[in-house]
Amino acid sequence: TLLAHDDPFPGGAVVPPIYQTSLFTFANYADMADTFAGRRKQPIYSRGDNPTVMEFEARVAALEGAEAARGFSSGMAAISATVLAFVGAGERMVAVRNCYGDAYRLFERLFPRLNIKVDYVDGSDPDAVAAALPGAKLLYLESPTSMMFELQDIAHLARLAKEQGIVTTIDNSWASP
Repeated sequence: TLLAHDDPFPGGAVVPPIYQTSLFTFANYADMADTFAGRRKQPIYSRGDNPTVMEFEARVAALEGAEAARGFSSGMAAISATVLAFVGAGERMVAVRNCYGDAYRLFERLFPRLNIKVDYVDGSDPDAVAAALPGAKLLYLESPTSMMFELQDIAHLARLAKEQGIVTTIDNSWASP
């Protein structure tokens, strides 16, 4: 089991080597075919998998006691990929009001073109959240909300969502200037 503080790097290095390549090669055609078919795990293209990023993801998962983790190049990449993994055309999500400005723009400019509806609620009001949840696919929270720093009882809201089979996602990437 990999621990976050393990030092498996060559020469006693504190950090893993940085793989500065876009593509990876294969020993033979069979390895390539198996990798593309998902029968074999090997990086193909750095945008999807890169050994440096994969090491980072493994260590974050170890620190969090999670099965896996996924690293992104930006917060909006993480928000977009996460939300779109759970909400599709014709579906609805619930988001806290005063969410991050770029998330709000995504929800208001792109999502209508994808026929995804977003309802905004006061995350500090559990009754308002509970009333908005029926029929939603995802509950989007921030801890705290952007600019207004509103707090929510995350555990309570996540339980409300889980009781209805709704996925909860939380962005807590806000940092003060």
